[in-house]
Amino acid sequence: MTMKEQFPPDADGARIGLTSVWEGSSVPAPAGPRGHVHLPPVDSFDLSGAVDALVLVNELQSWAEAQKVKLVNRIREHYRVKALLQYEVSGAAEEEASFHAAEEVGAALRLPTRTARALVESSERLVHAYQRTFIGLESGKLSWRHAATIVEECVGVPSDAVARFEEELIDTAEHSTVAKLTRQARGLRQILHREAAPERKSRAEAERRVVLEPAADGMAWLSAYLPAEQACGIYNRIDAGARFLQDPDEDRTLTQLRADVFTDLLTHTCASDPSTGAGFRGVGATVHITVPALAVLNQLPGAGSEGPGSETAYGADHTGSGGESASADQRLYAVLEGYGPIDTDTAARLAAHAPSFTRILTHPETGAALSIGRTAYRPPKHLQDWVRVRDKTCRHPGCNRAATATEIDHTIPWHQGGSTTHTNLACLCSKHHTLKTNEHWHYRQPEPGTIITSSPAGKTYTTQPPPF
Repeated sequence: MTMKEQFPPDADGARIGLTSVWEGSSVPAPAGPRGHVHLPPVDSFDLSGAVDALVLVNELQSWAEAQKVKLVNRIREHYRVKALLQYEVSGAAEEEASFHAAEEVGAALRLPTRTARALVESSERLVHAYQRTFIGLESGKLSWRHAATIVEECVGVPSDAVARFEEELIDTAEHSTVAKLTRQARGLRQILHREAAPERKSRAEAERRVVLEPAADGMAWLSAYLPAEQACGIYNRIDAGARFLQDPDEDRTLTQLRADVFTDLLTHTCASDPSTGAGFRGVGATVHITVPALAVLNQLPGAGSEGPGSETAYGADHTGSGGESASADQRLYAVLEGYGPIDTDTAARLAAHAPSFTRILTHPETGAALSIGRTAYRPPKHLQDWVRVRDKTCRHPGCNRAATATEIDHTIPWHQGGSTTHTNLACLCSKHHTLKTNEHWHYRQPEPGTIITSSPAGKTYTTQPPPF
């Protein structure tokens, strides 16, 4: 198995091999590595050659990451020069440069805002403060994860000791996994630079957050990044409650009990005991659940042929043009905001037991929200709800801020003749709303829900509202 070069011949007619790329210097080879892996038939497979090729491909990946670092940092420097003309304080200019660079990079690479910001900051440190680590990345001796870990672990170390600390971590990184590198770094820092702990603790606490990550089969992960003492206290309380419920007649595992105790502590809203089946684990927060008009028609309490969910009430024919039942239409699913599709049994239970849920009924055939028209400047509540349910997040490329935490923006500003309709409204978080207002980024909505965004670099990005 070999790496096939795709370089032009040099002056002597010889071809440039891949090995010429890995110079281990801060200046990359001019041509850069280009090539492809030649895979011979399985019956003549060379295991040793395959491993060698794998190593080369991995080095190629590291080299590419190093070039990305340099490009990202150059984009940041471009914005920094512009910011220095606007701000007298260098700190404000640095912050402005990182912010705008992260927006540009995030949109181009399809990265969430937080990830793009971390890439911009790590790139700046690698190029300017951690050149040994950068050279290791570019030469293929370090992966991107190793290099980023070294940069992160050096935070807080006194400036006169950073170079030595970085060198020790590089030696470790070249022969270990990222997990072992992290343990080594923390141990060394605790022994040699204990004074770095308070700064790192304060910096980390500023990043505390709770994250919801949808999973398969109607489940989701809810995780929290918290100070260790608080996280341990919360877990111990949940664990104690779970162990208290254990008895010979309890068929739930300890793991399941912990999950149920956690759920009850945060969501239990009935006086009855949920463990007996008499209580209901309600959600004491406003959540949008989009329910097709017919999907739960016969399941909601009080529903009937003449109820508010009847054919007459919705004014819609329940059959398609071909006479087929609307229940066969793929749009007949309920959507829980922040998660995605849920089964109709769960949707009916939530809608029936949780008055805090906003039920947005959709047309059984087209899936469109009912009654969204009005022409006043401020969108009425039901129109705001519809736009948030449609968009689900801020519509700026790469921004995942939930729609509930965004502002309803007129794509064509009201004072420029824009109308207050779902065809001219979209969700933007306050940060990206400001970018639009200040005309750093520009937005168009040629079709309802289709947003075309233009960056300061002149790049355009078209996004559609997520289906779920």
